[in-house]
Amino acid sequence: MTFTTGATAIVQALSYVLVDSTRKYFGLYDSNDLHALMDGHDRAFARFGGCAHQCKYDSQKPVVLRWECNQPIYNPRFLAFASHYEFRPLAVRRGHPNDKPRTERSFWEVERSFLNGREFRDLDDMRAQLAHWLDTIVDHRKRGQLTALERFDEETAASVPYYAVPYDHVTDLLPVRITQRELFVYAADLRCVARHELAPRGAGLKLDPAGLHPAPQQHSPVDLDQLQVAFASMGDGAAEFFRLMSVGPPRGWSAQARQILLLRARYCTDGSTARSPMRFVWRARPRRCRAHPRRPRLAAHSRRVRRRRHRSTDRRDARSCPYGAA
Repeated sequence: MTFTTGATAIVQALSYVLVDSTRKYFGLYDSNDLHALMDGHDRAFARFGGCAHQCKYDSQKPVVLRWECNQPIYNPRFLAFASHYEFRPLAVRRGHPNDKPRTERSFWEVERSFLNGREFRDLDDMRAQLAHWLDTIVDHRKRGQLTALERFDEETAASVPYYAVPYDHVTDLLPVRITQRELFVYAADLRCVARHELAPRGAGLKLDPAGLHPAPQQHSPVDLDQLQVAFASMGDGAAEFFRLMSVGPPRGWSAQARQILLLRARYCTDGSTARSPMRFVWRARPRRCRAHPRRPRLAAHSRRVRRRRHRSTDRRDARSCPYGAA
């Protein structure tokens, strides 16, 4: 980029595009490192008043360190940044720009609509003109019958609430104090760095709208009576084994009981009734398909080999001896 002052610079552009409303944010930087990426996200979140639940990225080094077995290895510092704002990064496949078409198309819009016919004094002037272009032109472009701002009102309800914190404390663990109406964020030296008003009660905001944390149940999710019936059907030894195993609390033995029942799909339990309550487990034998006969054991196979050798040796001795020899 050549400015009107004659200075030249390489300008890196960052694009953040919402899926439904297609509302956009662009940031301009002189580098594409991790600090520029986090600063661009912070400014985008401030513009939208929140962040999306999931963001797509290519294999840029600030986000993805490398790929192993077609799985991305994310940058730990960027993961700390994402966990702070509670959004999930998603790295798209390498060499597949169509996996994030809105972001790729947005750069074409910057080249054709913003850079075309404009002059800039320096990078700060370029950023100021870009912000004015976003607010006055891009947000008011219609797609169908609605503008991006009108569609954004419907999309805001599904975004993650954004509580602004100074950029210096983005990846820090900060103490928080919540009163009846406000939320206070403090630095390590107990200096208040942010203060926000809480949403009113009954506003329809749900802490867990997806139901990821179900309400605690009064009864155990495992039907212990059915486990007892299943073990009783396997014989007296199995019933006695279940009785001794179920002496303690269910959380200590229910998983082991279910695991033993899973063995019935692969092992036979007929004739497993024995005096010892645990012998039915060790006496279980695997089921074998008729098309695959049972393989001989190693000891039996070794005995057969030795017998063949002895028989061949006896035949050779008999042929070498004359008739009538004792």
